[in-house]
Amino acid sequence: MEEKKCAWLKKPDRAACAALLEEIAETPQAKSTAAFLISLSDFKSFNDIFGRHYGDLLLEKIIDYLGGFASSRVERCGGVDFLVLLSDTDYLKAEETADAICERFNDTWHIGNMDFVSAMSLGALLPPLRAERGETLLDNLEDAVREAYLAGQNSMAVYDSMLREKMTSTKAIATKLKNALATPDDPDLEVCFRPTVLYTAHRYTRAESYIRLYSDCYGLVSEATLLPIAEQSGLACALNLYAIRHTCQMIRQLLDAGRDFETIAVPVSAVQFLQPNFDQDLAAMLEEYKVPAEKLALELNEETLITNGLTQMAYMMEKISRMGVELVLSDFGTGYSGLNNVLNLPVSVLKLDRLFILQMENDQRTAAVVAGLIEIAHKLGMKVIAEGVENDFQRERLASFGCDYQQGFYYSATVHAKELLEMLSMPPEKQGDSE
Repeated sequence: MEEKKCAWLKKPDRAACAALLEEIAETPQAKSTAAFLISLSDFKSFNDIFGRHYGDLLLEKIIDYLGGFASSRVERCGGVDFLVLLSDTDYLKAEETADAICERFNDTWHIGNMDFVSAMSLGALLPPLRAERGETLLDNLEDAVREAYLAGQNSMAVYDSMLREKMTSTKAIATKLKNALATPDDPDLEVCFRPTVLYTAHRYTRAESYIRLYSDCYGLVSEATLLPIAEQSGLACALNLYAIRHTCQMIRQLLDAGRDFETIAVPVSAVQFLQPNFDQDLAAMLEEYKVPAEKLALELNEETLITNGLTQMAYMMEKISRMGVELVLSDFGTGYSGLNNVLNLPVSVLKLDRLFILQMENDQRTAAVVAGLIEIAHKLGMKVIAEGVENDFQRERLASFGCDYQQGFYYSATVHAKELLEMLSMPPEKQGDSE
């Protein structure tokens, strides 16, 4: 068997791949060499389902294909991570080859009398290769693979100046976040709140926490930016528990002040629900602050819920629901799960995706979908929150559909704990402020 066809048989050797990259980068050959790092997805599941025999045959097929390009060399970098080097190429040809590889993985692999699918992510360094240390080049490829993974299966990402800048800021923010989490009550890590109106009562009865980080280099880092970085850097669970703790403190203040409210929600990473002791950690915090479980809500994003494994998470969700903690499914209607999956989850509140609210002004079809989702949710005994309400038209249209709760800048910008203490159970005032 030719060497390029049996690369999968070799013991993974990241150091050897880095050395090879460095060797090439220091020669004139670097001007016409491209490097791809291809990482197969869910290959363990493939082996579990079909057995290692078919797994080995699939790897052989894939390596045979990757080694079939002119002037290509294939090396095994990790378990199912492969370094592909293309020599005698240029930027455009290398980019076309990467696109072709992605397209090939959208098709099936024929083995025996069966067809199989295999997903991957491709990171690319296009010619010319920079004269860098091999470890640095391999790190760049791995960053590009992560970026490709976020773009969806069988996608590619090129490590270029824009991605380098993004990765630099991501790593800096992750470091800042790690230090802030290790410092009690670090003022740069702030938990604020977004009030929610019960429309029929015309008053604030709910809120959700909103966490943000101040960085000297990047200013105020929003929750939308911060949460994905926390997940990528392994800090998601620590950040979730930080937000839950501060929210429990807020609930305790509201109760001590005699405020009349329903719940305060905390957006939580799906990864948190995969932690075996999450329910125990949650119960300990509720006990520490003497917070009734029904005053706390945990909010999960629909896409990440499905991505992280619905079956595994459902068990922990059921345990937490039995404690009395409310579960909220946010960004609902984006098409990732649908009502069939929601029916099997202990979710009692749905949050409509803000894009629906924005689009229903000019699209009657979207308005019909919103009305339909609200009606179905009510028939299932669920409450509905519309986020992103910004004007009178949206407010009145949602009210005509029977939407229970509304949230957005039409009513209030993000507020600090002291302001929330005054606002809850009080009539809402329209605010034109932005965050």
